[in-house]
Amino acid sequence: MLFSYRVKNEIARIIPKNILAQKDELLAFLILKGSLIKKNQEIGLTIALDNSATARTSYNLIKNIFNIHPLVKIKNLPHKKKQYTIEILSVQDCKKIMQEFRLVWKCSSNTKNNLSYEKEITIGELFSKESYLRGAFLISGFVNDPEKMYHLEISVDIKAKADFIQHLLNYFNLNSRISFWKKKWVIYLKKGDSIFEFMRLLGVQNALLYFQDIRARKDILNTVNRLVNCETANLDKTVLSAAKQMRSIDIIEKKIGLENIPLKLASIAKLRRSLPYASLQELTEEINFNITKSGIYHRLKKINQIADEL
Repeated sequence: MLFSYRVKNEIARIIPKNILAQKDELLAFLILKGSLIKKNQEIGLTIALDNSATARTSYNLIKNIFNIHPLVKIKNLPHKKKQYTIEILSVQDCKKIMQEFRLVWKCSSNTKNNLSYEKEITIGELFSKESYLRGAFLISGFVNDPEKMYHLEISVDIKAKADFIQHLLNYFNLNSRISFWKKKWVIYLKKGDSIFEFMRLLGVQNALLYFQDIRARKDILNTVNRLVNCETANLDKTVLSAAKQMRSIDIIEKKIGLENIPLKLASIAKLRRSLPYASLQELTEEINFNITKSGIYHRLKKINQIADEL
C-alpha cells in the first residue's frame, strides 16, 4: 500500500470533537474541491473527490455539522480510477452551508464554478489551522514513502489558495515553498523534520511511527556511511604519505646512504621500512611511545625534504 494512501486513510478516520474544528476542515473541502451546479433550474453544491475515505470524511462532516445527508455518486474513470461526488441538491441546504461559511459563487472564463471565500479567512484563536490543513491534505495532498525520499505536497488550482495554505504551514515554521507545475500550484515540504511535524499536527499516529522509524534508520545509515568515508579518506591519506616516505628513503639510500643522515632520522627511516603502511599512531606504539606522533611526523617530513634536495 502506498504510504500516502495509508496516511490519508488514517487521517480520514480523525473527526475532531470540536464542532468549530470540524467546520474548518469542511471549509478546506469546500474551498479546494467545492463547486456549484445548475440542475433543473435549481442550484446544487458538489464536492468532487478521488478517494473513498476522503468522500466518507466529507459526508460525515456535512452530516455532523448541518444534519444534512448528501448524495454520494461514484463514477468510473479510465485506468481503474473512480470519482466520488458529494451532492447537495436542496437549495435551502446549499444556502445554509454557504451562509455559514460566507461563501460566494465565482465564475470566470479561467475557472470552473468554484466556491470562493467572501473575504479573507480570519486566522484567530477560533480558527483551527490544523483542521484546515488536514482537510487540504486529504483532498489535494501527497507524501512520498520516507524509504525513498522526503517530499510532501498539496496542489491547488489557484495561487491565492496556495498562498493561504503556505501561510498556515509557515505559521508552524514548516518552511514550505510554492512552485507551478502541470497547471497546478504546488505547496511542498522537503525536509524530514518539517514533514514529521506536519504529520504530527494532523494527528496521525501509526504513519508517524513508521515515518520516524524510517528516519532513525536512515540517520544511522548516513552516520555509518560518513564514518566509513572518513576512515577511507584517512586510510588513503596514510597510504599516500607512506608511499612518498618510502620513495624518499630509497632515494637517500641510493644517493648518499642512510648512514650519512642524522641517526634520529635514520632510525625512523628503518622503522618506516619495517612498517611500510603503518599510521603515525601505529609507529609510535611500535617504539613504545619513546617518540611522540608529532616527533615522528617531523622526522619523516625532514626525510622527504632531504630526498627532494638530492
